[in-house]
Amino acid sequence: MIEDFKKELQKILNELQERLKNIRSHKLSLSFLENLEISLYHSKYPLKALCHISQIDPLTFRLEPFDPNALREIETAILERKMRITVTKEKNSLLIKFPPLTEEDRKEIVKSLQSLKEEIRVRGRQMRDEFLKKLRTEKEEGKISEDKFYKTKENLDKEIEKFNQEVEKIFSQKEKEILG
Repeated sequence: MIEDFKKELQKILNELQERLKNIRSHKLSLSFLENLEISLYHSKYPLKALCHISQIDPLTFRLEPFDPNALREIETAILERKMRITVTKEKNSLLIKFPPLTEEDRKEIVKSLQSLKEEIRVRGRQMRDEFLKKLRTEKEEGKISEDKFYKTKENLDKEIEKFNQEVEKIFSQKEKEILG
């Protein structure tokens, strides 16, 4: 049961790390644009499924659509995001230029990170509560002993503590990256 709990917590941590990749710091990674959803052909697609994305410098990207006819729709969808970017249309590609972050921008990003951190911690606690509920049910049905219940509960609490420490570590690294 503890192993299942650890796996579920790891899934949450992996999701968190993926979400943090998309949060902009002093330089952008390709993943910031790759997963941007674009509506095209009556469906939504991540940008990486619609075009080749290359990074020219830390704040500039080139998008080359696989279907050149989709260039206008991709440009419109990106501009609708209101991300304070400059989009330059070239022959069969788009140049996306992001402005450098201001100190105010960095503080806003860190603020949003705090709410994301709390959301992740809450999900961990909710998961612990669900596992405890199952454990109590097994104890009440006589499937596990009282000792086993308390030992497993203690292990769950230790895992949650490790989880919270890992979340804090991941966030402090990202915060340092953003604040420079």
